[in-house]
Amino acid sequence: MQSADDSATGAVACREACASLGFSKAMFSWVRGASWAPEYVHVGEGVRDEFDELRSAVDGTAVPLLRAPREADLVRHRRPYVLGRNAFHREAYRPLIDLSDPAAYAAAPIVAGGRTVATLHVDRNRDEITDEDVRLLLLAARISGTVIAAQNNRRRVRRVGQELAALVDDIVHPALTGRPATYFAEETHPGPRADEHTRGPTIDFTEREDEVLRLLATGASNQQIADRLVISDGTVKCHVRRIFRKIGVSSRAQAAAYHREVRTAAATR
Repeated sequence: MQSADDSATGAVACREACASLGFSKAMFSWVRGASWAPEYVHVGEGVRDEFDELRSAVDGTAVPLLRAPREADLVRHRRPYVLGRNAFHREAYRPLIDLSDPAAYAAAPIVAGGRTVATLHVDRNRDEITDEDVRLLLLAARISGTVIAAQNNRRRVRRVGQELAALVDDIVHPALTGRPATYFAEETHPGPRADEHTRGPTIDFTEREDEVLRLLATGASNQQIADRLVISDGTVKCHVRRIFRKIGVSSRAQAAAYHREVRTAAATR
C-alpha cells in the first residue's frame, strides 16, 4: 500500500482488506468537511458476481453526514463500530446497505494529522462480525492513515521545496537573467511597451513560468493561478516577479500585453 499514489489509496486499502484479511466486501470513503464520500468498494472472489449494483452506486458522490448518523459518529468520536442487521433500519445509510445486504458490518475511522480523513467499512457477507474482525479492521485503518499522512507530508515537503527554490532563484536570478540594467531600472522607469520586445532577443521561460504567464494574461489573480496549477500563492508571486524581470515590465497589464503581442504572435508564425 505504501507504493500507491493518492488516487489509488482507497482501491488498494479495499483490495487488501479482502485479499489479505479475508473480508467479503470493503468500502473506502473520504471525509470532506461535513460530507462523507464513498469512493471505492471491493467485492471478494466468492461473491463478486452478486454486487454489480453496489459497485455502480459507490462512485465518490458526497453524502451529508446528517444523512449518515453512524458515519457522523465515526468521524466525530474516532471509534470503530459493528452494526447488525436488526439495527440497519434506523442507523445504517440505507441506499448502500440495502445493496450490500450483509449479516453485519464493521466500520473504522482512518485518522491522519489528528483528524478523521476517511473511513473503511467491511463485512463477511452472510457471516457475523467477530472481535478478531474488528482487530483486523483497526489494523487496516491505521495502516491506511499512516500512508495518507505520509502522502500529505510528501505533498507539503514538495510544496515547501518549490517555494524555497523559487525564493532562492528570486534572489540569485537577477545576475543570471542577462538584463541587469532593466532590473535596476524597474523602480524608477516604466517597463517598455510590448512591441519593443519584438526587437529584443528571445527570452527563455521555464515551463512553469510559461504556464503562469499564460494564466496571468487571461486576467487570473495570483490565487486563481495557484489553484489552477496546485501551487502556493507565494510560489506564484515569485514566478510573477521573475517573469517581470525577464521581460522588463513592472505591471501585470504590461506582462499580459507582452504575452499577447509577442508570445502569441510567435506561436502562430
